[in-house]
Amino acid sequence: MNIIFEITGQSCDIALHPVSPQTAETIRKRGRAIYAEKYMNWWRKGNTRTFGMRVGPDSMVRLYVDGKQTPFDDQLLYRDVHAVRRRMYLESRAKYLAVLGYDDEWCNFKWIWNDVQDFDPKNFRFQVLNWDRVLRTEGYNVVDSVFYNGRCADDDSWCNPSGFTLIDPIVIDLAEVRREVEAESRSSSKVPA
Repeated sequence: MNIIFEITGQSCDIALHPVSPQTAETIRKRGRAIYAEKYMNWWRKGNTRTFGMRVGPDSMVRLYVDGKQTPFDDQLLYRDVHAVRRRMYLESRAKYLAVLGYDDEWCNFKWIWNDVQDFDPKNFRFQVLNWDRVLRTEGYNVVDSVFYNGRCADDDSWCNPSGFTLIDPIVIDLAEVRREVEAESRSSSKVPA
């Protein structure tokens, strides 16, 4: 049998990168104009880039088994959510982080598996990244990858993209994050008398 897992909604391509103090200042000064800088194309490269589909109230999730729409419990998407944290670079020498990209391109994304022997929706696994802490937006979840019974999709397709608007770049001062973490640590270590 063939399985198609489909999300219609907003796709995103966002990245979190350590940047130098000079680059952080340039981003602050230029805002969105920074995307036109040739040297800034690095935002789409690196280990902390997320390309996927945002899931939320505006998303439509559908499942097809052999061409027939099949009920799917959306809560399965949230079993293994991984948080993207501002803290990930705290142990490094990085001083600033930059968040760049877009998150508003309306489209349809399909993951397709062929020749599946037995179907059980509980065999789905989702790589869902939560950007709440970085973007300061509650419920900011992005489906990055979908697996069925341990298998990557045999094929995927990105359909009907509508165009996007680049976000206002965000600069995160890691000195502030380090102070927050230290304050949290001190307050949690105090034992009531």
